[in-house]
Amino acid sequence: MSDFSERLTQEATTAQARLGELRDAGVEHLILGYPDLQGNLRTKIGPVKWSGSGDSFNGIFYCMGHGDGLPSTEPCFEAPVCSEDEGYPNILGVTDLSTAYAHPWHPGYGSALQDSYLADGRRCPIDPRGMVARLDAEAREIGVDARFALEVECGIFEADSAAIQAGAFSSLSLWGQSVGGYNGLRDGGFHEFVAEFTRRCAALDVEVTAFSTEHGFGMYEFGLAPRTALRACDDAVRARHLLRELCLERGLVATFMARFRPPQQESACGAHTHVSLWRDGQPVTLGDDGSFSAQARQFLAGMLEHLPATHLMFRPTINAYRRYSRAAWSPVDVSWGLENRAAAIRAITAPNAAAARFEHRVSGADINPYHTVAAMLAAGCDGVRRQLEPPAPLEAPPAQDRLALPATLEASLETFEASGFCQKAFGEQAHAHLVAAARFELQAFQEWLDSHITEFEWQRYFLTA
Repeated sequence: MSDFSERLTQEATTAQARLGELRDAGVEHLILGYPDLQGNLRTKIGPVKWSGSGDSFNGIFYCMGHGDGLPSTEPCFEAPVCSEDEGYPNILGVTDLSTAYAHPWHPGYGSALQDSYLADGRRCPIDPRGMVARLDAEAREIGVDARFALEVECGIFEADSAAIQAGAFSSLSLWGQSVGGYNGLRDGGFHEFVAEFTRRCAALDVEVTAFSTEHGFGMYEFGLAPRTALRACDDAVRARHLLRELCLERGLVATFMARFRPPQQESACGAHTHVSLWRDGQPVTLGDDGSFSAQARQFLAGMLEHLPATHLMFRPTINAYRRYSRAAWSPVDVSWGLENRAAAIRAITAPNAAAARFEHRVSGADINPYHTVAAMLAAGCDGVRRQLEPPAPLEAPPAQDRLALPATLEASLETFEASGFCQKAFGEQAHAHLVAAARFELQAFQEWLDSHITEFEWQRYFLTA
């Protein structure tokens, strides 16, 4: 039996009961969401039903560039899963009914996530959900139960359809009246906005633990509750989707690009990921003596050792490197420290043992959460298997020499492509696909530069050349 057939059989046992619950809740239309390569949800709407033969969707979504190719003319790159030679075939899909929920704010609607399979029945090797599910299963085989919680920063602007359609994003006005962080009085309607966002997330069983203003005009942050690996990623992409949707309804528009203000001006958008270790429902990040447990130290050491190789997954865009700055609390080297926000990984032990965790601080908000959690799982578990020990923690102010992280997308790509660890951990096909995606990103940027006269050139040469 193929992976696809086995999954259909598994889902069929509870399908009718779950669909009945949705219909009882008034759901007539189901929004099926496919996490794409960037960690955004591609969606289509259909009736509430169960197909014993599964679904299908266009595999090109796994080969689309950021912005579907804008402002270049090429929306997608060639890859084995989707190419001109192959005729751009569909990919098979199975609805994960455990993710199906009604949308009380949109009567008649509900949503669910899909998993993808190839035509021969194998799990699609580049499916982000599949990658995390496989690595989490491998982690549990060696006794690692890791929980993840993301806190995501974003920018919110006043929407101007004409400016947006023209690509004049920098002309948009930021929402709010000041730069104040943790200031609930700077934006008209802020409290009601947060309440509605929280309600919508709760309807999908996504728990928002906090929502606050961040330092900088239009800067905000929301935090999510710790979950198992796949659930944490699902929660993050759904929360981002819900926030964008809510903004659209209210004449606003949200961005998760890593930096939308010039470097050295105000904050940039991070996506810090908190990881804790558990056993039999109890936290084991700290040992009985209050220090980090052996498994926690090994997991930390693995994340640190493989951080340069996996850096591409934490900073996957051109824009992500605009945020590369220790002064902005955005890590630039392989380091960890106790309550140190300048380190790549901040160790937290307060307020109690149950809250002890590691905060991975490298990512911008433009990441695919499935990829970053996969990288943390694969690297941390390698540390556990090899019983690694972490280096000394970073002191504040930093005095030690530390291995620098790649400072450009090109350098991160080279390190990732050459890594035998990444090839083995994520699979040869997924590894090659992520390499192709990064090359496509670099190519698009270079082609844009080659076809434009930059503002630098106008200012520098117009009157003096």
